[in-house]
Amino acid sequence: MSKTMLINPTALEASLEAAFLARTQTGEAQAAAFERFAKLRLPNRRVEGWKWSDFNNALRNFLPPNEAPGDVEVAKSAFAAENPLEFRIIDGRIELPAEEMPEGLRYGILDTVATIPELESHPIVTLNVAMVRKALGFEVVESVSIERPILIRHINTGAGFSFAQTMMRVSPNAKVRLIETYEGAGAGFYSHLFHMVVRDGAEFNRIVLQETGPENIVHGVCAAKIDEAAKFEQTSLSTGARLARHETIVHFWAPKASAKVNSAALLSGERHNDFTTHVVHKERDCETRQIHKGVARDRGRNVFQGKFEVERNAQKTDAKMTANALLLPGDAEANHKPELEIYADDVECAHGSTSGALDEGAMFYLRQRGLNEHQARALLIEAFLGEVIDGVEDEGVRNVLREKMLNWLEA
Repeated sequence: MSKTMLINPTALEASLEAAFLARTQTGEAQAAAFERFAKLRLPNRRVEGWKWSDFNNALRNFLPPNEAPGDVEVAKSAFAAENPLEFRIIDGRIELPAEEMPEGLRYGILDTVATIPELESHPIVTLNVAMVRKALGFEVVESVSIERPILIRHINTGAGFSFAQTMMRVSPNAKVRLIETYEGAGAGFYSHLFHMVVRDGAEFNRIVLQETGPENIVHGVCAAKIDEAAKFEQTSLSTGARLARHETIVHFWAPKASAKVNSAALLSGERHNDFTTHVVHKERDCETRQIHKGVARDRGRNVFQGKFEVERNAQKTDAKMTANALLLPGDAEANHKPELEIYADDVECAHGSTSGALDEGAMFYLRQRGLNEHQARALLIEAFLGEVIDGVEDEGVRNVLREKMLNWLEA
């Protein structure tokens, strides 16, 4: 690849190209991916779908440090009480657990995929495919229910850029729970690509908790293919970062499958969070439920973009989406873009979006009953977010998310 592939690159793009060219071994597929990225470049506000999350601007003056960060001490996870099987990805470096592999679960470090056809036009995914060397891989054996949750901790400690991939196959009629946390006070740029398949009759439950430092820049993509009568459930809670965007892309490839994709954002200071989803109904009799709740104060920015795409063969689709935002005192923003793209004629699809301040009547009612202003506001916000957090079935996980919410309210 020519060193002039990137024309007028930003500081980050020049560093990325230098790192890519410095490799001693690069496959044709990775070279092709970097060439695609060189044409696409980092997304900016002029690109539809990125106008509220301008990565090009956020990373324009980004320069990696001269030295790599040293060893860091990793604190105990907030989910430790759940006795998870813990994996760590620290600045892109994969660490496997030292304990024995549970029966019915296979995992290891694998070669990365060459490309993902549905995401070849995605600028950050193409960059990820070009830059990642190895991936964390999982397979859940057919008809096995993994009792312990899997925990993947994405930890950013420094100010450089890092990339990681995870691959998972949930075999027919298997069940597994996954928790992913984004942590660390570093000011780096981290990209994670998670691609998976949930086979016939399988159940997959994913929890995402984003709580990095205020200068971190994070981009995560979960791309899932769902087979017949399979279930995909996901709940995400984010306190944002300098710029954080979590994308979920779900394709229903067979009938009678279902997905629940819920999210909540709690933003303060100048933190920014973007939940973007794209659910594609390709076959009939599938169901999607999606709820987003965002709370922002100070200069926090809450972004939600959700799209249901229903193809011609996807008759009897049942898909509903709601997005609601609370704007607290300050210059906070809420940007919502719900979309329906429907080509089938026998469907039930709906979406709704609202944003506003706390109800003054409800505040007055609670104040009259002895609560001070802070207590009344916290109670109303807790009730507002309850629809997302209370929907988590696992009591221990639900309690962790509730504690994170209460900590934010008390701050």
